Amino acid sequence: MAKIRNDAVRWEINDHAANRRVDFPELMMLGYDRFQEASPLADHQHDGCYEFVYVDNGRVTWEVDGDYYPSFTGQIFHTRPGEWHRARLNFIEPCSIWWFILRDPADYPGWLSFNDEDRDQIHQALLQLPRIVSVDSRVREQFYKLRSLLEAEERSAAFRVRHHLVDILLQLLYPPAAARQLPLDLKESMLALTAQIDAAPERRWSNKELAALAGVSESHFYRLFHNLHGQSPANYMDRIRINRACELLRQPGANVTAVALDLGYKTSQHFATVFKKYIGVSPSSWRSSS
Repeated sequence: MAKIRNDAVRWEINDHAANRRVDFPELMMLGYDRFQEASPLADHQHDGCYEFVYVDNGRVTWEVDGDYYPSFTGQIFHTRPGEWHRARLNFIEPCSIWWFILRDPADYPGWLSFNDEDRDQIHQALLQLPRIVSVDSRVREQFYKLRSLLEAEERSAAFRVRHHLVDILLQLLYPPAAARQLPLDLKESMLALTAQIDAAPERRWSNKELAALAGVSESHFYRLFHNLHGQSPANYMDRIRINRACELLRQPGANVTAVALDLGYKTSQHFATVFKKYIGVSPSSWRSSS
């Protein structure tokens, strides 16, 4: 991962770390970050390695080759070897994430003790893997166990490290039924609604209005939206507005009150309260730092 602010909570272990006692060359780095406020996370890449990021809490919007990928609680985002990527606007939103950097199976014979045929099969599956995958919540336990094993005195724990990594990868390649995508027609309908929300962040949609557009009951719509995005519609819309506010406040001569009104907030005070909730600093501080 790229350099981050000193006020974030971080745990990290890499292949040269003094606190890494288990010899496991396939795993280059493993880490955990909790960002209390929006923090710098600029362009970076990993030659010959995949990076996987599990969102433990919150939302993170990534940028790869000019495309944006919002990821939510319970989802894993990944990049392929050599891909340049960053947090949207070079700032990662307040969140908690686990992440690890793993050597490319195509370039590492004996990768995770798989034979060449199985290794190639995993390599091909990773090339086809969607950028973001929803996984079961037990993935969190695998990260905690990995951390404990890599810091343990027991050097014979390598096979257990391998087991937990494979378990995470299997959940990525073969997601549990509860985390799989919605039926195609319903998914397309929900994604179309999401695109409408994204395109007009100033609009105040109601769940009833959105449910009617989707052709489902209000309670069913809420469940579908939460399963798809990992958060409530209201929380999602707040984040979209604040993301747009971050863009507007970076423009020369930006005015906090004008931005607040443009995005449908009745007062600049209410806007400032919501902005600080998601970004960790006031709109004025964000504008100055940008």
